[in-house]
Amino acid sequence: PMDLVSTILNKNTSNLHLQPIDSGKWIEKMDHFYVAFLLLSCLFTTLVVALSLLHLYHVLRYVSNERIQTDLYYLVFMFPVTALCGVIGMFIPRAATFLYSAALVYQMLCLFVTISLLFNIFGGRKELAEHLRASETQINFRVPPLCCFSCLPSIEGTEKNVRRVEWMVFQSPLLRLVLETANVVVFLELNHRQHLWFLFSQLLGLLSMCLAFYGCYVLVPTTSDEVRKYRFIHIFRAVDVAQCLYTIQKFCFDLAASIDIIRGDDLLSPSAKAQFWTSFMLTWEMLFMSCLLTYLLRPSKTQLFDKYHLRNGSEAIVAYTNPNNNNGDESKDEEIKHFDALTAR
Repeated sequence: PMDLVSTILNKNTSNLHLQPIDSGKWIEKMDHFYVAFLLLSCLFTTLVVALSLLHLYHVLRYVSNERIQTDLYYLVFMFPVTALCGVIGMFIPRAATFLYSAALVYQMLCLFVTISLLFNIFGGRKELAEHLRASETQINFRVPPLCCFSCLPSIEGTEKNVRRVEWMVFQSPLLRLVLETANVVVFLELNHRQHLWFLFSQLLGLLSMCLAFYGCYVLVPTTSDEVRKYRFIHIFRAVDVAQCLYTIQKFCFDLAASIDIIRGDDLLSPSAKAQFWTSFMLTWEMLFMSCLLTYLLRPSKTQLFDKYHLRNGSEAIVAYTNPNNNNGDESKDEEIKHFDALTAR
């Protein structure tokens, strides 16, 4: 967002985008102040990776539905990918911008995977659409931040309409991937970022991200009551907050560099220093969110980990969670009550 911020402020960016120092000289010449924050970031990232391995173990061991399991694989690695890209960028300033973009693409992919997880909890897109029609729930486009626009419609929850909303989300990682690939090509050709293309790319990426978030805000509330026992809303909010931290925080640090709150020094230009502090903040924020989700999504409190409840004597949970299992003797209402009794312990 540095080019976008500087354009809005009508500020010359020639001194902001000095060629970043190479990693060898950076590591050799950095003072103890930078070393301390690099070590902290390494510690935070190590803990995030360790927690992700713990999460992966529970997904492999306690989730029976393969489609849900596949979606959770992507989500498990969202925090470590973000933290790793940040800490590697702190060690290699020249690669920091590219690594930031790579993690951003992965986060947008995780936003789509969250919607895919919602579908798979119901058994698929078709089953979700059937549930919406059976419960007479419409897809309402009057949601924040556009809830004040009375002209926005509510549409029937058909499979075709659900797919359209799904594509509102899916377009973002696809477009981001194309834009970031083009950014690399243009940068290699020009060897600088003072070109109108980068401003256009950032604006288009921002609009695409807003559309993806809007699609999520439209679809998720239609099923909030039904997926409560899966604690799906905690997963969605975690992806949502992580994405907001990743983009808004970057914008704030770039703004600070553009108006000389963050100043360059002998080693780092203002833009490189802004990226350094953005990356450091993300490492501890990813650790905090990872710890929080570890507590909120522990197997005893969510129906996603159906095998855990089977091992504790609740076969009905597996019968309800797995749409291919038709051997359950209890009704769905009884299964839900049984699960609620388990999680209330």
